[in-house]
Amino acid sequence: MPATPRISVVTASYNQGKFIGRTIESVLAQNYPNLEHIVVDGMSTDDTPAVLARYPHLRVLREPDRGQADAINKGFRLATGDVYCFLNSDDTFLPGALHRVAAELSPARGRHIVTGRCIYVDENDKPTGAEHPSGPMTHRRVLEVWKVHAVPQPSTFWTPDVWRRCGALDVSDQLVLDYDLMCRFSRHYALHFIDQVLATFRLHAASKSCSHASEEIYAQAIRASRRYWGSPLGPRYWLLRWSLSEHRFEKRWGRRSKAARLAGTAYAAWGQGKRLRGAARGAAAALLGPEVLVPRFLARLCSGARRSSAGQDRTTGQPGPLSPLTRAWWNFTGQHPDGPVGPKFVTTVDTGPTHRSLRVVGRSVLEGCPQPRSIAVSVDGRVVHRHRADGGPSFSLAVPLGPLRPGPHEVTIASDTCFVPHEYVGNEDYRPLAFRLIRLALSEERAEGARPSSASRAA
Repeated sequence: MPATPRISVVTASYNQGKFIGRTIESVLAQNYPNLEHIVVDGMSTDDTPAVLARYPHLRVLREPDRGQADAINKGFRLATGDVYCFLNSDDTFLPGALHRVAAELSPARGRHIVTGRCIYVDENDKPTGAEHPSGPMTHRRVLEVWKVHAVPQPSTFWTPDVWRRCGALDVSDQLVLDYDLMCRFSRHYALHFIDQVLATFRLHAASKSCSHASEEIYAQAIRASRRYWGSPLGPRYWLLRWSLSEHRFEKRWGRRSKAARLAGTAYAAWGQGKRLRGAARGAAAALLGPEVLVPRFLARLCSGARRSSAGQDRTTGQPGPLSPLTRAWWNFTGQHPDGPVGPKFVTTVDTGPTHRSLRVVGRSVLEGCPQPRSIAVSVDGRVVHRHRADGGPSFSLAVPLGPLRPGPHEVTIASDTCFVPHEYVGNEDYRPLAFRLIRLALSEERAEGARPSSASRAA
């Protein structure tokens, strides 16, 4: 394959005039020297034709089609590149994506398909704070779609040989057509993972992901997965069937959440001196959900242990082997709507000439789960305060700001510990959380150092 292989990008379009210009511009912004962009438009009735006319470099096919899959198949029949991909008319590439793909895709090294990371954005191009759940994938992990082991389509690229061997998109499938294709890809080829965000996935009211119920999408995806389980005489068939049955049992009966409630009552009874009752409830929790009981026990034993139940350090650097849903939230730096923040929270404060300190008040998210042992507060990238926790359920910090010019400044709060609620209470909340942020406010008082809150003193 040449150093700059020809990349064919196929975009299927129908009445996406609001977004398709941004899609085309993102491809042009790659500044990739050997590029072919094919747009197949199914006779749009909005301003799409006018938008396409502004880009003479495009190869445009305008004719009726049988839907998105049919349009994409038509595009690849015209493609002449060494590398294939399709980019929906509301998605975009991020800078440097195609150059990275050209460097990574190499049939000589066994890399026939490469897939990177992908972030969600809204209709105004604003990131939602979460990534598409993705990571290194085997064929079995792709098939376990009920575990959200999905391949991000906008960030996936392959050679023409892959397309010819695995077949075109199924024109009868308009809902999970890309997932069905990834099942076929992974059946024959290894997916080489690129740990870089290559594209955006737009979520808006008219997108398929938002206009269809998630239950409908997953039901159809599971039906697609079943087509690739293989013979009932093989072990993979039964491993997948067991995995799906376990998932459905958990969804219906809530085994983990019941085990978490039993564990909670066990600890409460033990703390009240009702040792027999506590032991009985603890034994029941251990039988029903040992993977819930053990981390809660360790968290209490270690009083805010830095490590998760899997033994991986999730507080510094890159996370270990996490659920794809947890990894999707790992780089979220905002405050969640229900109050908690993750291991790194970033915000902006607008200081005035009389502001001397910043008040930060927080408390634990869930009783009995790991809490930060150390919190570092930075202003414009400079650490101005470090807090060592005293083990109480809440804290209050008076952070000295020092001499700052009036105006906006970036504040970062970094915690050395976080936890995933699902591992402790089985509530399907896979976010990495550090603490619940109660208050963050500027103060004219000079900080004399951190002082414990009343709740901490009472504890």
